[in-house]
Amino acid sequence: MLNNWGKSCSIEDKETNYHLLVYHCLDVAAVGTVLLEKDKLLAKKITELTGFNKEETLSLIPFILTVHDLGKFSERFQNLKPELLKELRHHESNRAYILRHDSMGFFLWNSIWKRLWDENCLNLNNLDYDIYDWDLAIEPLIKAVAGHHGKPPEYEIHGVPVNCKELFTEEDTEIAYIFVKSVLQLFSGTDFNAAIRDDDSGDPFENLILKFKKSSWLLAGLTVLCDWIGSNNNYFKYISEPMPLEEYWNRHALKNAKEALYDSGVLPSTVSLNTGMEVLFPNIKTPSPLQLHVSSCPIEKIPQLFIIEEATGNGKTEASLTLAHRLMSVGLANGIFIALPTMATSNAMYERLVRTYRNFYQENSDPSLVLAHSGNYLSDEFRTSIGFSEVEELKQYSRIGTTEDETISAQCSRWIADSRKKALLADVGVGTVDQAIMAVLPTYHQSLRILGLTRSVLIVDEVHAYDSYMNTLLCKLLELHASLGGSAILLSATIPAKLRQRLTDSFCKGLGVACGSLKETAYPLLTHVSEMDTEEIQIGTREGTGRTIYVEFFNEQVSVEEKIVSTSKEGKCVCWIRNTVDDAVDAYEKLVNILGEEKVDLFHARFVMGERLEIENRVLKTFGKESNESTRKGRVLIATQVIEQSLDLDFDYMISDLAPIDLLIQRVGRLQRHSKHGSQRVPVFGIFSPELTENPPENWYADFFPKAAFVYPNHGKLWLTARLLAERGQFTVPEDLRFLIEGVFGEHSIETVAPNLRIWEDKAEGESRAKIDAANLNSLNFQEEYKRTLTQWVDDLITPTRLGEETLLVRLAKWNGKHLTPFFKDKRYSWELSQVSVRKSKIKKSRTYEKTLKVEVKKALDSMPDKGKWSILVPMSPASDNEWTGIAVDEYNNEVHVRYKQKMGLSVEK
Repeated sequence: MLNNWGKSCSIEDKETNYHLLVYHCLDVAAVGTVLLEKDKLLAKKITELTGFNKEETLSLIPFILTVHDLGKFSERFQNLKPELLKELRHHESNRAYILRHDSMGFFLWNSIWKRLWDENCLNLNNLDYDIYDWDLAIEPLIKAVAGHHGKPPEYEIHGVPVNCKELFTEEDTEIAYIFVKSVLQLFSGTDFNAAIRDDDSGDPFENLILKFKKSSWLLAGLTVLCDWIGSNNNYFKYISEPMPLEEYWNRHALKNAKEALYDSGVLPSTVSLNTGMEVLFPNIKTPSPLQLHVSSCPIEKIPQLFIIEEATGNGKTEASLTLAHRLMSVGLANGIFIALPTMATSNAMYERLVRTYRNFYQENSDPSLVLAHSGNYLSDEFRTSIGFSEVEELKQYSRIGTTEDETISAQCSRWIADSRKKALLADVGVGTVDQAIMAVLPTYHQSLRILGLTRSVLIVDEVHAYDSYMNTLLCKLLELHASLGGSAILLSATIPAKLRQRLTDSFCKGLGVACGSLKETAYPLLTHVSEMDTEEIQIGTREGTGRTIYVEFFNEQVSVEEKIVSTSKEGKCVCWIRNTVDDAVDAYEKLVNILGEEKVDLFHARFVMGERLEIENRVLKTFGKESNESTRKGRVLIATQVIEQSLDLDFDYMISDLAPIDLLIQRVGRLQRHSKHGSQRVPVFGIFSPELTENPPENWYADFFPKAAFVYPNHGKLWLTARLLAERGQFTVPEDLRFLIEGVFGEHSIETVAPNLRIWEDKAEGESRAKIDAANLNSLNFQEEYKRTLTQWVDDLITPTRLGEETLLVRLAKWNGKHLTPFFKDKRYSWELSQVSVRKSKIKKSRTYEKTLKVEVKKALDSMPDKGKWSILVPMSPASDNEWTGIAVDEYNNEVHVRYKQKMGLSVEK
């Protein structure tokens, strides 16, 4: 047992160049033991899921964690270091490492299971259940710990089922048996019988199997976390000197685990019990009715769901954070994860939370705040918050303490911050909804995301913003979150009633209760769901926030341009939201010719990341809450959907291309948003639309907006949107919002669509059902245990969080005839800031280069941190002032011209 290595380094690195396997196993178990002792909420969830009491849990879980690396007792693994195999086992071997040790651990357990049963090592065969019953019960737990490298164990080698007799020697199985028997003696309180001892509901053994299946998902994440921390040799120094397991456990494992866990930042901060709006947001002197309600409404100590429906700009975010803090204060969560639709909205939310998140915790706590999305390292605010320096990399975790001269405003462990899959372990996390949704998809380390989320209140903003694929995955996430004892808060200004019903049904399914029909049509509205009841609570409107929006239609582009020009010359600031980038660029060019470049800005997603961030900051400065008359006067912004969510912008006049009603409501939230920019302004919202008729032709929208026709395929709903707004000529916020949303998205709205447009609705409905089917196929089945299936966890399968036309990252490089340099200059992230996302149909790969350029391309790729693995590089040559051109290849292997203009961004031409 003591003649197997578990961790090693090269001989020249250390005097002791290996760590005994049994010690590493105990290190990981010790991390789990200390974590459950310190994290009361996590320990409570595991006890409730498994049916054990606290003491039994603190014995069972360390034992299960200890066997996570059982596969390393295989000679095939030990032979990865032939010199150590010879030193420790005193023989050589030619047996190859043909299956990863995590998967081998599962099969090695099966190889010793009968012997453990026959010798009654687990005290199981004194009841009415046989070896096959208990094998079925315990197997989910073994699969969970065997999945400690981020995915369940494999059952085949190159398509051939595993043969245990060929995989292990007799010595392997003997050593594994002795080890398991030894740790059972060390953790003598391990008693699987305990989970059925007090269960008098139905079949107690059937209930045990279901409990262990459900808990296996959480246990898998716990094992990944404990293995990562327990493998850090900064804390768990390599020891090869033999000693009794109990001595190592008490002298080394527990002591080192306490230090490593404290420094990791994983342990939860202490929640402040002082709650309410006045505590979290003291600068808000007059809370809204919604904010007052969530500050004082009853909070039971059971999992619950809140859905907040309130108009844009009326304090939903502050209300949700107040509510989340109250849920934390009664012991339902240690922290919060806020999921938003885009990176831009996530960045904006992160910057808001930097100023308030410490109020969730006691003064002597050092809570962590993490931004979780693929471009988080490009956020200056986030990089500052983790103490980033010019020379440090996010490689090893280390605690960032608070010092007297510290100037950074947010704190978090670098170890948590260095990857998105760890980021959900932070006390307070902000990120795109994709980071949360990956918990229900067969992606590497999804179990770690489950572990992080189950300790947090899940807040999802803008829940109306997702298609049927993402909504289905969100429903799966809510079901899972509820089943593991989690609580959630959903926010929207424009959620259709049938989607609200679907979300509540999913949460109730996770709770194991039925959800009644939701019938309330009031607005604003708070829907509250728990296992006890479902309530729909009408919320009052903040005095003075209601307003009437006047609507005017334009059917010709020249009329829109004339309106924008005249409004600009009056000294007012204007925004035109276009539905596609190409349409936005077209409008920008025409208005620049009239007003000049100094008056007109263009903002869309087809700029390289560095310039896009600069434009976003400039737009916020020009049109944001803190803007003034000098920055706003006569300025015009042409933008796409990038500004319609969570960016705090304020325009005197706004016009939008016709889009679905929920998106128009979001966009109008940026019209005359702040009274400080003029309290006497009359809000008028322009809509650029095809001419409205009672019996429009089939291509009514497609002929007018040929590019946008594919962006918003529900042309019948677009017609309904236009008809409703044209008939009324105005609408009042918030009173009319429910009527407008249900008038377009309601259960019977399809019946009122013009006959010629119903073909589009039928097509869109078919695509929606296909997306739902795809989401159901891609998502994991949490009624079963943590395991690999025939269609999931396939190594080469990339399961998307969003459907749609596939995109790739294109990195642009400037070519001067001799050298390639990044398109955007930055001290650390030049290549990342030089990239832009492009549809694969437009650009799929680089072209073949001549010899000199080919050498330079290789040099450029080698200089990238990721070696260009997830992107393609396109060299660009200067064409004129602030314009560059290059050549790439599209999906049909045709060469295409890539053009980049500093003011207009990227374009691709045949």
